[in-house]
Amino acid sequence: MTQHSVVGVSAPRIDAYDKVTGRAVYVGDMKFPHMLQGKVLRSPYAHALVKRIDTSKALALPGVRCVLTSKDVPDIPFTLCGHPLPFDTPLDARIFATHVRYVGDPVAAVAAETREIAEKALGLIEVEYEELPFYLTPQEALAEGAMEIHEGSGNLCGETDLAFGDVDQALKDADYVVEDEYDSPIVTHAQIEPHVSIVIPDPKDGRLTVYASTQCPSIMRERLAYILGLDRRKIHLIKMTVGGGFGGKQEPVYEQINCVLAQACGCPVMLELTREENLACTRTRHTTHYKIRTGVNKDGTIVAREIDIEQNTGAYASHGHNVFFNQFGQFDSLYPCPNMRVRGRTVYTNILIAAAMRGYGIPQYCIANESHLDHVAQVIGMDPLTLRQKNLYQLGQERKYAPPHSVGSCGLPQVIEEGRRRIGYDEFRKAPPQDEGPIKYGIGVALSSYNSCVYSHSVELSAARILVQDDASATLFLGCTEIGQGADTAMAQIAAETLGIPLDWVTVKEGDTDLCPFDAGAYASRQTYVTGNAVKQAALKCKAQMLDRAAKLLERPAAELDTRLGKVIDKATGEEIGDLRKVAEDMVYHLTEGNTCCHEVGYIPTTNALNYAATFAIVGVDTETGQYEVKKLVTCMDCGTLINPQAAMGQLTGGTIMCFGFGTMEQILIDPKTGRVHNDTLLDYKIPTFADLPPIDAHFIETVEPSSAYGNKSLGEPPNVTPAAAIHNAVCNALGIQIPSNPLTPERVYLAIAENKKKQGGV
Repeated sequence: MTQHSVVGVSAPRIDAYDKVTGRAVYVGDMKFPHMLQGKVLRSPYAHALVKRIDTSKALALPGVRCVLTSKDVPDIPFTLCGHPLPFDTPLDARIFATHVRYVGDPVAAVAAETREIAEKALGLIEVEYEELPFYLTPQEALAEGAMEIHEGSGNLCGETDLAFGDVDQALKDADYVVEDEYDSPIVTHAQIEPHVSIVIPDPKDGRLTVYASTQCPSIMRERLAYILGLDRRKIHLIKMTVGGGFGGKQEPVYEQINCVLAQACGCPVMLELTREENLACTRTRHTTHYKIRTGVNKDGTIVAREIDIEQNTGAYASHGHNVFFNQFGQFDSLYPCPNMRVRGRTVYTNILIAAAMRGYGIPQYCIANESHLDHVAQVIGMDPLTLRQKNLYQLGQERKYAPPHSVGSCGLPQVIEEGRRRIGYDEFRKAPPQDEGPIKYGIGVALSSYNSCVYSHSVELSAARILVQDDASATLFLGCTEIGQGADTAMAQIAAETLGIPLDWVTVKEGDTDLCPFDAGAYASRQTYVTGNAVKQAALKCKAQMLDRAAKLLERPAAELDTRLGKVIDKATGEEIGDLRKVAEDMVYHLTEGNTCCHEVGYIPTTNALNYAATFAIVGVDTETGQYEVKKLVTCMDCGTLINPQAAMGQLTGGTIMCFGFGTMEQILIDPKTGRVHNDTLLDYKIPTFADLPPIDAHFIETVEPSSAYGNKSLGEPPNVTPAAAIHNAVCNALGIQIPSNPLTPERVYLAIAENKKKQGGV
């Protein structure tokens, strides 16, 4: 593997000092003269028509500057999905609803001098509703006679039915056919920082400056302009420090409401959600039901695979059926076979909106798919890992059914072997620990693949601009978005490595749509893979210009020169023969040949590399109570070449922790009688604390992906895929039963044990 000077080094994050000292500025920290506070009035009903709204009492309250309802704002239908143009999900939302579709749907908003006054004003708005039947599950929404939540939809947001090969004949000919059903819960992003924005209108021309906590500044600018009926030049979007996104801040959530408040008041308005609003009225992961069927021969060869995916997208489409397509794209990635069938339905219901969340459907799919494979192995009497290895994708193997992917790198066999060794898989399978009273031990494994961008589904343009200063330092302008994952540092490392300068000579400017070039945004684990290429290509252009200048100064052909850590070197020997700072100075100040050095490159990928991961878990389960303890969790990953090993380890460990919560405790609970979220506080919505975590052994297998800037592949989302499935399989292995849903709370495990005893004729 090529040795680099800056790439591959565990460099401190360039935003670390500001964040650990409290100097980082979040939207909630900002104050402007005459700034008002916004609040949203929400529907108390899961499904209803707004018949009448009287805002007169609220408007009469001292300190209230405006009260807005649907009649006061543009009536432009839009999609909540945060993807680039063209729109790829239904235009089914409006700024304020007159047909409310979930508890929390915005029907009005207030701007006042203080939050307390705004809260009081909400209580003075009189709304008359006509209640309608509501449906919390796809089964209810698709039942005969069910009322349409969106007119003309039949309550279907999307539907797909695809088959390859002769699935029915292959299933008929298989030695065994194994069928299972699985359910995944509603979970939410639970970011530390709630959704918040500040909008400042310009009194001269009405231009809106929007300070937002967002993952996609360029897309947010386009979407707000569309929703408000404005030219895009009328929106100036400035992304501030983001206190957690995980997909929930990919799209406009309440920024459009804040924009109309600021327009109406003519002064700055802050709209910041409470923790309860953030949990109950923003975005979630899709709750999904899976039916899986596999045809397999006695030797473990899988001959047919069939999956039926039914997603609950909630009240509005948001990312809707796109999440199904991401799951379909992985169905052929790990375990390809000649006969496959995939069905998918995404259904409107009257619960809060499902959207993008870290992993984009793959964490749910992984639990269902990997648990099912364990069941297949149990039925045919084969070791679960052996079954997987027998049917794994091999480097260079043609993938007929999924979107185009790179076949340039696949470290999955090494990933499996490293995890196998670290957990002691073979030793456990040969001689599992003896039961300790009611405690039974189990081991589980789960594998995954994950894309490095969304090619070829939608626009993947990312651009970077590099300005080399007169001292050879560089300013890197990015549309790429730092949301806590370390993107700024990784891009600075790529720029520094390519330019041949130290990392601390690079200054990063990102997130301001007036200054920075277009980037689709921080989603799909795409930025280091896509934007990294743009940064490298822009840096190469700057470097070529500097070497041309150096060639004149040193009287050597440019082809014989290179740069490293601020020096001009002999390419053949590595000998330092010049100072890059003097080259940059001469380039700018030369009397007759002076010139600036600034280049911008837009990059679009033409392939899609796959990340691979394996997680192994050992658990001890108390068969009397359903309590269990994860004794050890080993997670290994091939994300290509590590740009910053320390930051990469933070991503791998953090994603493992997040997925641990998904598999063991997290779930939004909705009252079936009202449609309200029961657990809208962090006291009741459980996420892991450090006291809950098992020992985590995280490890990388480095490969070189030729389609990327420096051999790298996706890393942001993949760590959040396999841990829950591995834990699930370990618990089922300990008990010798299948548990068809998650999270595996002690209650769920206990009930599964009791049900199994009942089936076996026990008490």
